[in-house]
Amino acid sequence: MRIVFFTTLLLHLSVSSWSQVLKGTIKDTGGEPIPFATVYIREIRQGTVANTRGDYELRIPEGKYTVIWQSLGYEPEIRNVTITKTTLEINIVLQLQYYQIPEVRITASGEDPAYGIMRKVIGLAPYYLNQVSYYKAAVYLKGTLVMNKIPKLLQRSINVEARNSRGASAGTTTIKEGETYLMESYNEIEFRAPDKYTQRVISLQSTFPDQGDQISPMDFIEASFYQPVIAEMAISPLSPDAFSHYRFKYSGLSTQGEYVINKIQVIPKRKSQQLFEGTIYIIEDLWCLHSVDLSNENLAGKIRVQQLYIPVKDEIWMPVSHKFEMNISIIGVKADATYGSSIKYSEVTVNSALAKPASVSASQVKQITRQQVTDSAKSKNREQIEKLLSKNDLTNRDMARLSTLLEKESKSSRPDSVKKSLEITDRTTYIVEKDAGKKDSAFWAEIRPIPLSENEAKSLAGRVTANLKNDVQVQDPAMRGSGKKPEAFHLIRDIASGRTWSDTSGLNFSFGGLVNLKSLGFNTVDGFVYGTDFRLNKRWKNNSSLTLTPDIRYAFSRDVLMWRIYGQFRFDRMRQSQFYMRAGATSRDLSSAGSINTFLNSISSLFFERNYLKLYEGKYFTTGFRREMINGLYFDIGAGFEKRNLLENNTTFSFVNTRRDYTPNFPSNSIFDPPSDTSSMLYGHKHYEVSVSLQWTPLQRYRIRNNVKIPEGSDFPTFSLTWEHGFNEKPSPGEGFNQYDLLRFEAWKRNETGAFGEFRWRLRAGGFLKGENDVPYFNFNHFNAQPTVILLDDYEDAFRLRNYYSMSTTGAFTEFHTKYTTPYLLLKLLPGLSRTLIRENLSLSFLWSEKNKAWTEAGYSLSEVFLLGEAGVYAGFSNLKFSAAGLRLILRFN
Repeated sequence: MRIVFFTTLLLHLSVSSWSQVLKGTIKDTGGEPIPFATVYIREIRQGTVANTRGDYELRIPEGKYTVIWQSLGYEPEIRNVTITKTTLEINIVLQLQYYQIPEVRITASGEDPAYGIMRKVIGLAPYYLNQVSYYKAAVYLKGTLVMNKIPKLLQRSINVEARNSRGASAGTTTIKEGETYLMESYNEIEFRAPDKYTQRVISLQSTFPDQGDQISPMDFIEASFYQPVIAEMAISPLSPDAFSHYRFKYSGLSTQGEYVINKIQVIPKRKSQQLFEGTIYIIEDLWCLHSVDLSNENLAGKIRVQQLYIPVKDEIWMPVSHKFEMNISIIGVKADATYGSSIKYSEVTVNSALAKPASVSASQVKQITRQQVTDSAKSKNREQIEKLLSKNDLTNRDMARLSTLLEKESKSSRPDSVKKSLEITDRTTYIVEKDAGKKDSAFWAEIRPIPLSENEAKSLAGRVTANLKNDVQVQDPAMRGSGKKPEAFHLIRDIASGRTWSDTSGLNFSFGGLVNLKSLGFNTVDGFVYGTDFRLNKRWKNNSSLTLTPDIRYAFSRDVLMWRIYGQFRFDRMRQSQFYMRAGATSRDLSSAGSINTFLNSISSLFFERNYLKLYEGKYFTTGFRREMINGLYFDIGAGFEKRNLLENNTTFSFVNTRRDYTPNFPSNSIFDPPSDTSSMLYGHKHYEVSVSLQWTPLQRYRIRNNVKIPEGSDFPTFSLTWEHGFNEKPSPGEGFNQYDLLRFEAWKRNETGAFGEFRWRLRAGGFLKGENDVPYFNFNHFNAQPTVILLDDYEDAFRLRNYYSMSTTGAFTEFHTKYTTPYLLLKLLPGLSRTLIRENLSLSFLWSEKNKAWTEAGYSLSEVFLLGEAGVYAGFSNLKFSAAGLRLILRFN
């Protein structure tokens, strides 16, 4: 996700005609400057913020204007000002804003009046989120970073790439303790509902060493507190489920012109990195935001967000200034980052397709025409909205209903082209002007509305000096003399650790290297295994590509070189067409559904003499074709051959002698219990198969990038149906082949459920249509059993309390897995855990098979433990009778 707090903005200005200056200092009654106070020019819809010393400066054309100076906690100062050709200096003293609690606000029930206000604000949030269909705006954005402390151990390692004014690399530079770094940019922004932004970077300069003249990661990205979740980071106080996470306290009201402003304190119900704390200000009758002052504490430190809204058109209140402060404290590094913006809206278009609720304001009620009343009567949704808003006191149920109705109205107001299109386009398009990083100081002095502080000016002066040095001192690599390492060193390094080669024709070759611990493994059949891998990729201008990924491994105990290769030729990328091929001669897992992770098997074998992995030798070749026939419907046909040979253990080696013998290389399954004839189910043979599969995702959404279609899911589940016809050589040579037909159905879906929550499920069902009694174990219906206490993968379809290979069967089956994830359920409510990013999970897995007892597993777990772990407790039931229980720890590296 991206941390986003602000919607940014801009229309290009002709700066040459804007030479008249309005400037001054904003202070409080004690003579202290008010940092980041807002200055807003009503007639031209332009705002700016003061710097840390309270200084402000605006360049505007000659004329008469209404100027508003204001800051959170202070009464606004409004003056009529005439701008002439000379500089006008106006120093402002803002008075403290006092909020009173009138008696009428005290409810008979004793409920804090803030809740009645918040119910209307939350209910109307979808309306205000979609109130504007289009705007153009201009913004000046400035960010400052001060490095307060860098631990000595890290001071030499915080090196980043620096660039000269031509954009070329100028080596590395070190971020220094006590230094100030500055980024400022001037942009043009266009917004089109519901969520499309075009940002044109007109000018940008930065002393952040890794920024160069590119778009800075400190850009203000679009977001709104009317959204349920802010930047996928924290839950908004205006979220539909805000009452589950926040308490609200009414702190009084004040009058600002014709508007009454309510002050509401936002108090999280528990300490959490996913919640805000602070104050929001609400406009009476309109029930929209006037300003925001909220903080969030997370792993990186404390973030404080301040936004001030102004009516830019009629009763459209939009943010005209942003202040974003971060107190960073992580692994001993301490820094302060501050961002401020100056905004000018040049064009704002109301979403005329979205009817304004008549009860939002008294002035609006008076302006309703007879035609509007008639149109409103035609909409049941609008009737219900007006009925709810007419209530003096909304209940929580009314609030939720109002929010849902307005969300439906907002979606219905979108153009048919947006509603019906399944294509997802990028929310933000960035365009950087060619000379964006080459504007001189005169340009910046003309357009910069937020004066630089002394440290910021020094930072920019240092950047200019550094660029001049880098432009002059360009050293030819061929002249580096003795500092250049010999070619033999590079050759040895490439052979050891690997390398990637590429050329301009689209050819790319990668070698994994000979020193690669990831390719080292151990099992009782192969002994120690070691090897390397390669990758060859060729792309053509029409977006077609050929990929080959061979790898080789040597099995030391079997004295065999094993190999595998996967090939894929992709073409007609709008239909995602591809031919694929797999071939190899290697040891393979007896379960096609997967069993123990090979690294875990190596550890369990070498240190505990528990060899869970059971293998056979497969010499195979498979080929197939896959294509999207229509949007969301995929057709796949394949055929394959495999020569299967049984293998035995070839080593008893281990690092630790536990006096435990390795088990034979044979799967543990009740189907092999006496008096069963194992020779008819597990034997070496030749296998042939052909398969046809259809996969369908109704109303599949997608993106198109460089004429390549990329699926992006759907509101509907994905369905898959596979038919497989196979030939297996009979146990006795020369007796021919046994045939079988297998049919398998699968469906799955993942849904977001509120802030940071999700619900996912997967259903499988299938069985053999014929030949099930003659099918060898290799072709059984296998299921993913993962019984070890520690797992290294986040399996979504695993049974955690059944032994490896024990669930495989030839009978018909139905398998179901579901998992519900939420940030708050039970243990997360405790003080020690509430401040973490941990989420809670409830899971349920079920398997019915024709020849085995029904198996059910239920589990409760905590995920995102230290960001990558999950710890849980699980209980298993055989035919609904308790059978087993266990603890599991999952390290999610996949």
